[in-house]
Amino acid sequence: MKIKMAFELLFWVVLIASFCLQYGDGRMTLSITDFLSDSDNTNADHSQAFQDAWKALCKAKGGKEAPSLIIHANETYTVRPQLFQGPCVSRNLHIRIDGTIEAPKTVREWGSQRSEYWLCFERVTGLVLDGSGLLNPHGAAWWSSVAANSRPEAMRFSGCKDIIYNGLTQLDSPKIHIAISGCINATLSNLHLIAPANSPNTDGIDISFSHNIRILSSSIKTGDDCVAIRGGSYDINVTRVTCGPGHGISIGSLGREGATDTVQNVNVRHCTFTGTQNGARIKTWDGGRGFAKNILYEDITLINAQFPIIIDQHYCNGGHCTTATAVKVSDVTFRYFKGTCADAIAIKLDCDQKVGCDNIVMEHINITSSAPKTPLSAYCQFANVIRRFVNIPIRCGSHKLLQPLAPYSDQPPSPYPQPQPPAPHAQSSMFSSFLYFM
Repeated sequence: MKIKMAFELLFWVVLIASFCLQYGDGRMTLSITDFLSDSDNTNADHSQAFQDAWKALCKAKGGKEAPSLIIHANETYTVRPQLFQGPCVSRNLHIRIDGTIEAPKTVREWGSQRSEYWLCFERVTGLVLDGSGLLNPHGAAWWSSVAANSRPEAMRFSGCKDIIYNGLTQLDSPKIHIAISGCINATLSNLHLIAPANSPNTDGIDISFSHNIRILSSSIKTGDDCVAIRGGSYDINVTRVTCGPGHGISIGSLGREGATDTVQNVNVRHCTFTGTQNGARIKTWDGGRGFAKNILYEDITLINAQFPIIIDQHYCNGGHCTTATAVKVSDVTFRYFKGTCADAIAIKLDCDQKVGCDNIVMEHINITSSAPKTPLSAYCQFANVIRRFVNIPIRCGSHKLLQPLAPYSDQPPSPYPQPQPPAPHAQSSMFSSFLYFM
């Protein structure tokens, strides 16, 4: 046994040393081809080569430059579900994908042991994953044959820190394209996430229990939420994302099955929604607890979006619904919206009768119908709305459990989001007694 371990150790030492380039800074570059056996050249499954390459990369000591793993543009590999697990020796790793990585084309070929993901990085710090390549899990095989809760995510980052994911294209995920869970300080940029509009539950990017997350300059065209920011998340920035088709950029859903969920300090700026079911959306389940607060949607362009602005505290999605409690929604700003709406109702604020929505600020909203000369309306109940330069009338029903409101003020609202819960506004608009019905 000792001899076997010694030979294994010697193998890794020789392998790592053989990949060191002539740079004085000690940079190491690996290639998948270095880990392929003779049988792998004709084998359709390259999973073991990827595991061996990851182990070598993870064990490598970082010098001035990060140890790197390169997949070249002319390379295509097929892999089954992969867990790339840390922590690694170096806190500065680089994987560049210019080629294609794909999953087996049928569900059966994935293997009998079902996984929650296809590719997963777990407890990894300081990873840069970039390139111009393609990740194709062939998710269409799953959509009609496997229930949504049994389908895998395409890419997952779990418990990671200081991550950069840039430049790649992902096609047709079985479910969520990218899941970020329990992560700190991640930047996702210049990504292209693509799936048909009717592909079920194919969210672009889902974020949960994470903070300091940035999504920048990306195109997301999927069958569900382009971005979903779920419970336990804060300090989230989404900037210059084009969304559509899809269900918009959503806070939630929150509070499912009575859960206590919290989301705060979210900025969504300079984004475009094209042909989406929703634009800026906050969705919370009946019976949930917790809060969504300090949220800003700003400089939003709408092209034939069905519901440009929506807060739904009665989100149910076919489940068992109750009205016993609700997730509190407050301190939300919608600012500088322009473009066209495909539905008759451009603004929908469906808030809970007992909890209500507080300090909902709308400024410089200019939305017109996609159909010429068709007026738009708003549906609003139990929401405290502050309006400035909004081209659609908003009148809300009130309730005795809501606090009385001070007269309307022209003073600008406090900046959003704020790192700490903001102090209550001294002035806000008053409810009208009129309720628009759909």
